[in-house]
Amino acid sequence: MTASPRGNGPLTATDALPGFWCECLLTSAESDSTVLVGAFDAYTVGDAVRWIRIAVRMLVSVVDAAEAEPVHEWLLFGSSPTAAALERGEPFTIVLRHEQLRLVWSARPVSFLPLAHRTGRALPPCALEWAQPATLRAALTASRNTHLPARR
Repeated sequence: MTASPRGNGPLTATDALPGFWCECLLTSAESDSTVLVGAFDAYTVGDAVRWIRIAVRMLVSVVDAAEAEPVHEWLLFGSSPTAAALERGEPFTIVLRHEQLRLVWSARPVSFLPLAHRTGRALPPCALEWAQPATLRAALTASRNTHLPARR
């Protein structure tokens, strides 16, 4: 059982942090398979919308004009309505198609539960128990000896 960050018992709904789960899925019409391209845990509406806007803006230039037009319109005018919808608890999705590929970005409100209380960035001892490439093993060993300030 995971203890509450307050240290007084198990996790409860009051321990949950409100946020937004954002992801990008790629579907190929040829293979009919879907792949998770990226995911992001945003703690503010602005961060969620910004993550999608940056990714969409990078890729919209490669699609034809008919596909790009609604995406360009969203980039110009859609951020505020999207943010307002997310704040009301409504999910958001935008799609970009290129030839046989379909990219879908989405954001939806979620509650994040803290899984562990950490006061520093030191890795737990079990992190070094599995076989890893030598460079990764060296980096992990070095990180054990580096004391970074706690993330706020």
